Amino acid sequence: MVKLIYLIILFFLLVRPAKGQELYGKFLDQEQGLLSNECYDINYDEKGYLIVGTQYGPMKYDGEKFIPICTNLPIERRIMYDFEKDPHGNTYLLNSQNELFKLQNDKAIWIGPKNLSEFKSPELRFAKLNWTPNGIYICTFSDFLKYSFKSKKILHYYEFEYSKTGPFKFVYNSKKSFPFTRYQGSRFAKNSNDINIEFPESKQAFHFKKIFTPDSRESQIKVGNKTYLLICMKLFKKEDNHLTALDFSRVLFFECFHNRLWLCTFNGLMELDLEGNLIHHHFKGEIIGGVAPLRSGGIAVSFNSKGVFISSNIHDRIHYNFTATSTAHILKKDLVGNMNGGVFRYQDYMLTKIAQSDTLNTKIRVPYQDGIYSISLYKNSLLFNSSNGLSIFTSDFKKIKTIKHFRNIFFESFIDHDNMYFISRVSLTKTTWKNLVSLPHPYKSLRIPISYIKCHIRLNDSTVLFGTNTGLLKYNLKTNAYSKFGPFKKDLQIVAIHFMDKNNMLVCTRFDGIYIIRKNKIIRKIKSPCISISKALIFHDQLILEGNDGIYIQKFNNSSDLPWIYFFSGETKNMCILRNCLFISYRNNLIIKKLADYKLPFKPTIRLNKFLLNNLGIDSFPKLIPPNKSISIDLDILQFDAKKIDLYYKLKGENSINKFIQGTKINFDALKSGHYQLQIYPIIDGKIQFQNSKKFQFTVEKTFWESTIFYILIAVILLSIIVSILLLMNLRRKKRSEERSKLESKLNEYKLLAVKAQVNPHFLSNGLAAIQALILKGDNDNAAHYLAKFSYLMRKILYYSETQFISVKQELQLIDAYLELELLRFRNRFEIRKEIDLSESQLNEFNFPSLLLQPIFENAIWHGLKFQENNPQLLISFKINQNQELVVQISDNGPGFNSSNKNEEHLSKGNNLISERIDALNKQFQKQVASMEVISSDSGTKVIFIFSPQLYKSNPI
Repeated sequence: MVKLIYLIILFFLLVRPAKGQELYGKFLDQEQGLLSNECYDINYDEKGYLIVGTQYGPMKYDGEKFIPICTNLPIERRIMYDFEKDPHGNTYLLNSQNELFKLQNDKAIWIGPKNLSEFKSPELRFAKLNWTPNGIYICTFSDFLKYSFKSKKILHYYEFEYSKTGPFKFVYNSKKSFPFTRYQGSRFAKNSNDINIEFPESKQAFHFKKIFTPDSRESQIKVGNKTYLLICMKLFKKEDNHLTALDFSRVLFFECFHNRLWLCTFNGLMELDLEGNLIHHHFKGEIIGGVAPLRSGGIAVSFNSKGVFISSNIHDRIHYNFTATSTAHILKKDLVGNMNGGVFRYQDYMLTKIAQSDTLNTKIRVPYQDGIYSISLYKNSLLFNSSNGLSIFTSDFKKIKTIKHFRNIFFESFIDHDNMYFISRVSLTKTTWKNLVSLPHPYKSLRIPISYIKCHIRLNDSTVLFGTNTGLLKYNLKTNAYSKFGPFKKDLQIVAIHFMDKNNMLVCTRFDGIYIIRKNKIIRKIKSPCISISKALIFHDQLILEGNDGIYIQKFNNSSDLPWIYFFSGETKNMCILRNCLFISYRNNLIIKKLADYKLPFKPTIRLNKFLLNNLGIDSFPKLIPPNKSISIDLDILQFDAKKIDLYYKLKGENSINKFIQGTKINFDALKSGHYQLQIYPIIDGKIQFQNSKKFQFTVEKTFWESTIFYILIAVILLSIIVSILLLMNLRRKKRSEERSKLESKLNEYKLLAVKAQVNPHFLSNGLAAIQALILKGDNDNAAHYLAKFSYLMRKILYYSETQFISVKQELQLIDAYLELELLRFRNRFEIRKEIDLSESQLNEFNFPSLLLQPIFENAIWHGLKFQENNPQLLISFKINQNQELVVQISDNGPGFNSSNKNEEHLSKGNNLISERIDALNKQFQKQVASMEVISSDSGTKVIFIFSPQLYKSNPI
């Protein structure tokens, strides 16, 4: 029975997790400028800075200190209980007086409500805003208030009434977006502290007794196919219309981020996975005011009486009463050895004990003697090396045997074939093994006089390099011989040796800094950030130092020294790396920090990593750059808590460029010569940080082509070209002037020909003879009338012959005078018909080529109507067609061109005269603005003119 009890106790000791597990971070309070430890909600502003509400107003944390914001409000209106973001990313604030504000540039912009005096509830201390598609709601202990942006008023959605003598009943309705429960029940029933919550859709009901206090605030978060509901400070999980009451109470509100559910309660912060299972209960006994995510994967928490807590990553954990001495990844398991001889499995932030080493030969225990200093796998056996011996286990962690040391205390060991080498501070012991299982003790041992060994590394199959208090020693495993190694001219205490690559080796000294060695030569020295170094590790491209005052990290760079990041403050006992986590032993506790996210929040610093000029590396940014060279700038963005970092830069100078860059490299092709200013801004998670920038000023030298001689040569060439162009333009101008003179001469010739055509000798003699006949008959009145018409016609013809355009009305007046005289000559033998489809304004405003139609009428009368015996007729038509063109038609019913009675020469000369004049008009307007068509048959002749609006609406020339 006693053995059974011992077995149970032993089993409990083996499988129990390490005591305590908590987020690792730091508390921010008055030391960082926080005005009060009484804090309310915590969130981000529009620029990404952390903001927290205090009893003296909201404050912004810039990564170093807290700065008061919303100072445009008096102190009594500055107490903000809730910070919430709308779907567009705008931050809204709700203060203790039920006022709603929008945060913009650190100022509170009043939103409403106008009916504030109606809603001054004393129960608003933990008020909460809720954004829904239907609007914004405000939850208090006892009310649901709905705010209208349109009317700027708060509507009393419904009141959660409670009485000290009545139970509380809530009924859930999934079709309502918010609130999704409705209070029901009598106010005067018994058991006032009992809560009934019913879900009619799933036919479920829950009864809770002795609730701390009823609360009307509600919230819901959908995660995949599950929905989490907060009703009266109780958390429910709804899945496939089935409700489960989770064992969490007194929940004020909850958030979902970093694949976690975070419950803010009256009794600390609950961390749940997405299935609703508890991962850890943080900060027991504290009232949580708010919780917000950090971009790196960390978390920020505000407390009612403890200030603000920041953890850079939720993977950073602290395990109490645990000092890690070694780590290893063996058999697909992450193993951790501690100071008490235990070996633990690390999984999901938990440490579970799976083995215990016992190598002491005495009951008097020294703290460091139980520690597991190395964990290795040899011939399918697990070897746990402590300072006093070796524990051997099978791959399923069953103990085979323990081999104890009798004389020396060994802190490290390594294996070469069948040889085991134990390293103590004063010697190296070589032991040969035949079979780890069968032999109780090593049967052969050799002590090698190498003392004060601090570290070692395998150079190849036959050589090991030891770091000692007096420098580097090279040891041959086959001959057991050793010799001095390295370029050091003095004895140095070596604390770590690592390979950077196949050619370079990094050697850390305790007091003299870090050396990079290549082929036994020092190629670079890195200054230590602290007084002494006790350990150094390498993780990817980062060097991690354990110094006398904390842990430092620096990014590797072969060309220049980059700043050290002060990763951990305090004198540590040990540090180990497991996967991407750093295990730090500090004050007998184990702190686990994720190495991928070591940059500090809100203060990005831009550092020049490398400058390439035509792919040739330069350590610094040169102020003078040769011409026609490509430029590549490799930068580092340090000290920022971010997932993604890009760049935005402004280049001012001969080439001015504003551009976004993915990553941290900027490339320029050959820039023009001149002075430049390059200003670079980091883009952190998609937001430009204008408050942090790096400025470089440089000058690109001039090329030969930019010299004075080259400019003089170019000036001479340009002057020659300009003179040639001016001469050519002058020649072309003269040519055009000559062409215009010829055209004007031609037009004047046409005008004279037109005048001559109008004043035809036959017309003059016949007209005067007709008037003479009237005088001889004694018809003096008609003779005087026709003589006046004849005089008017001659005067207008002579006057208009000097003008290129006249109005349509003036042209018709000339035609009427001419035709009236012709009717006198022919004694009214033919009939004249007019179809003028133009308004009075059009007759006065439309332009018409002067004296154009008279030859057509002369041809129609003398070569058409003269030979028509049967009812001769002349038709005149003016109209606008559907294309807004002016159409003029003159037609007669004479015998046409085929008649033998017509004068071919005179007719052809008149038509050619008009055709040439129309061609001159078209050349003058540089497009076809006028056309003439002649249609002749035995039944008569038609002459059709078409004039475009560009001609008849043009200004008279």
